[in-house]
Amino acid sequence: MRNQKNRPSSYKRLSYIQKIASINARRRVGDVTKVAQRTGFGTSTVSEVLSGMYMNTKIVNRAYDMSRGRTSTQLLIGY
Repeated sequence: MRNQKNRPSSYKRLSYIQKIASINARRRVGDVTKVAQRTGFGTSTVSEVLSGMYMNTKIVNRAYDMSRGRTSTQLLIGY
């Protein structure tokens, strides 16, 4: 039996590509280094995964969790 969550019935999980787009819209200086330290991967690997060259769900999920509550960079700068 699955554990029930407090989510609406219309809840859909984000796809891998949607998470990458959300991360890149909210990326700040130093995020790649923080994700690399928390996941144990190198900074070049994390950078390549976040740019879309390779797939790694562990890196993407950690980066998404970090950037989830932020406003997008465009709104922050005021473009």
